[in-house]
Amino acid sequence: MNLRNIKATVTCAVTLYHLPALAQFLGLPGCSQEFYRDVMAAEKLVNQTKSVEPVIALQKRYTNATEQASLEVSIGLDYNQRTGLVNHSNAVLHFTAALKNDIPEKTFIEILLWRGGSLEQLNNTNEALKDYLRGLLACTYYDLPGGWPEILPPKLPIYVNSPDPENPQRASDYNLYRKHFDFQRFLLMQRYYFIDSAKRVRQDKSDREIIEMLQTISPDSSKFGTIIESLKSENKRPWP
Repeated sequence: MNLRNIKATVTCAVTLYHLPALAQFLGLPGCSQEFYRDVMAAEKLVNQTKSVEPVIALQKRYTNATEQASLEVSIGLDYNQRTGLVNHSNAVLHFTAALKNDIPEKTFIEILLWRGGSLEQLNNTNEALKDYLRGLLACTYYDLPGGWPEILPPKLPIYVNSPDPENPQRASDYNLYRKHFDFQRFLLMQRYYFIDSAKRVRQDKSDREIIEMLQTISPDSSKFGTIIESLKSENKRPWP
């Protein structure tokens, strides 16, 4: 991979951060290519038939825990935001089922925002607030920068099929940097959305009531003060 390719990749990645929540979820890491292909085909049928049944039908075919969790997320998202199919009660059921599995933290955080939105639409503001606080708590465990971090290019060029014996390690090191960097940007965006959402549904709850709610979520009170302060912040959008 040369610098031109890296720049193209970076441009694509930055563009994705300005998109709203994805309308479909193809699967968690570790699923087979056949699974991803079938989910994509099923989602196309969902658009054509205006029914979630094509994705639900896959639950009988793909039965391991990762596949089942992936399908719960896909179905939840269809009910959460697919035009003509929105059913927030069903969305909550499927998101809750997905959360019972051992899923990556990134997906866990995304589901909390999606489920919280569905709960909010159902006027269950207390449970929606709990989900937003859960997500905000997860974000506070990371040392995030105050602004929007800038992607840095590698110090030395990285090439495809380079004879340089150090090139593979340079590529591996840079990929690791980008993985952590992209996750950091993801967390900054999610934190912004969680704060904005929690402020919206907080209503007239006092700081003490928020802390009591947090105590039902986590025994670790070390981040409660940070969360209370964030709910009082201006909460500027972190990305440009």
